Amino acid sequence: MTGNKRASRSTITIAAISALSLLISPYAIADSAYEIKISGVVEIEATGGRTTDGSANSDITLATVEIGIDTTITDHVSAHLLLLHEEDDTELELDEGTITLSELGGMPIAMTAGQMYVPFGHFESHMISDPLTLELGETRESVVQFETEVDNFYAAIYTFKGATRQANESDRVKSIGANIGFTIENDSFNLDSGISYISNMAETDTIEGTISNGTTLSETPAGIALHAIMRRGPLTMIAEYIGANDSFSTADLAFNGDKAEPDAYNIEAGFELLLFGKEATIALAAQGSSEAQALNLPESRLLGSINVALRQQTSLGFEWAKSDDYGTNEGGSGRSTDMVTAQIAVEF
Repeated sequence: MTGNKRASRSTITIAAISALSLLISPYAIADSAYEIKISGVVEIEATGGRTTDGSANSDITLATVEIGIDTTITDHVSAHLLLLHEEDDTELELDEGTITLSELGGMPIAMTAGQMYVPFGHFESHMISDPLTLELGETRESVVQFETEVDNFYAAIYTFKGATRQANESDRVKSIGANIGFTIENDSFNLDSGISYISNMAETDTIEGTISNGTTLSETPAGIALHAIMRRGPLTMIAEYIGANDSFSTADLAFNGDKAEPDAYNIEAGFELLLFGKEATIALAAQGSSEAQALNLPESRLLGSINVALRQQTSLGFEWAKSDDYGTNEGGSGRSTDMVTAQIAVEF
């Protein structure tokens, strides 16, 4: 029965994509003003290592499939769709869908509305696995956002309803967020740094999926994120912090029997070089979290990776990760895990 259901879903998915392509094609041919771009990513991973209980674990997965469709209707109107599949995690679904109106009122201001990942955190990484900052802070919502970019400065503000609220709040659009940063770019040095804010940290995907008290919470602390990315020649340095600026109530999210105020950081260094005539990047990272044991995040993690451009748009990567769980006195196992991942990825 399960196999039939999966086959049925696959047939429907293929039919839907085929129908979409038939719908797109006439517009692309009939009216050159419509610019339609289809892009995608396919990532296949093989993993092996030991879990916190010491048992061996290995797998081969179709880790990621992304299909993006972007269309420019006019100079100031565009739309974006992203389909996502992650084996053992996400069935093929509409991950993002937005409409963007640019140069509102003749000014360098754009409005984006729809389902998207809000600009809370930056999450850039050389690693195959997601950084702990992303695991803690990634937030997908249906929003209305206004953004601007002037010279070396960029900024955005947004609002959304969200799924959680305090007991005395009405069920309405109430959450807000903001992101501001600046860049420096020249031939030998690039810098991107910024700060972002979200009024309700409980709306991040991980916390929202973990809180134990439903959608009505005693406390909904705000969150803050900081990032800096520096590139000088072949060297890239990444530093990021993300966390709640106050505590959740013990009933909603606890740490060691008390209120939790979770946060996470990521520090990376990557170096580009030629390896057997191929462009490659080697990188090291140190990551960590605090008061995040209930979110199933490790207390610390060390990573090393190498990624080689095999052919055009095709890469082969290897990653080693050692994660240390929280101590037994903090509700964790006090043990470590080691995991090795190999990934082949194609972008188009």
